[in-house]
Amino acid sequence: IFIVTVTLYFFFYFKIQKLTEKNLFTLKNELHQKNISFTWESINKSGFPYRIVNNLNNVKIKINNSELSIKNFSIIYQPWDLKHIFLKTSDQINIINKNNNIVILPEILASIVIDKNNAKRISINFNGISIKNDNYIHKINKTELYFRESVEDNLQYFLKIEEIHYYPTFINTNSIRNLLINGKIMNHKNINLNNFHNWLSNEGGIDIEDFKLNTNNIPIKGNAFFGIDENLDIQSSISIESEKFDDLALFLRDKNLVSEELFKSLIIIIKAIELSAKTSNKIPKYSIGIQEGYLSLMGVKLLNIPRFNRLNFN
Repeated sequence: IFIVTVTLYFFFYFKIQKLTEKNLFTLKNELHQKNISFTWESINKSGFPYRIVNNLNNVKIKINNSELSIKNFSIIYQPWDLKHIFLKTSDQINIINKNNNIVILPEILASIVIDKNNAKRISINFNGISIKNDNYIHKINKTELYFRESVEDNLQYFLKIEEIHYYPTFINTNSIRNLLINGKIMNHKNINLNNFHNWLSNEGGIDIEDFKLNTNNIPIKGNAFFGIDENLDIQSSISIESEKFDDLALFLRDKNLVSEELFKSLIIIIKAIELSAKTSNKIPKYSIGIQEGYLSLMGVKLLNIPRFNRLNFN
């Protein structure tokens, strides 16, 4: 009986192993039809008898003007449950496009769970991310990212970042800390990476149901929505709660991110909101809108905002 059981498991294991490789090539062809190139030089197999591991060597993914490369990348299955997939690498991931060079540092671990309705839950953990842009290297430490598909065709997400160093302004004691974002991406299944503008202007959007962060000892929380209109003008609404919003305005002025004239306008609006909130014994709440090329605070136009097509994804 023991020999028969081992023999049956042996055949079962290698049948499932071939199926995982077939699924990998199916994914490659599906991405190719969407003008996304997914290639690798070779596959090494390991993991018998408890796991199925497809080790991909010299992986490259190309989307429009961006290219991702990684030396070794493992796709891990349990033979008895192909609906739970682990992705792992101990090598850094390099992403290059026209403007930035992004390096995602090891270790990277991701998990994909597919339920009976084919809906996916995805979790990704990064030790660190470095973004080289112009003369600076910006750093993002300890990132957790979670996605969950819903029946409403929206993609729920949760992002947690321990610390962001964005040079030359948000560094050292002024770094952005404990960033938490929870929200959903509207109509995510219709996203076309080759025509991202069209999706975002016609049917998509990024809803931030709530966010929290701390910078320069200024706690901030709120919610927001991001989209664009048919003219590619950014359409966004942001609601912020903070008892130190004037400190943030002062910090931005000292870093030459806002002019003295704009700073004075901000302080007048902030003090009026603080007085109103104090009268009603509430935390000050600020409404920021971006519409028709202008950023407004509490309905007062403050800045010109460039069109979304200035951020070229193609």
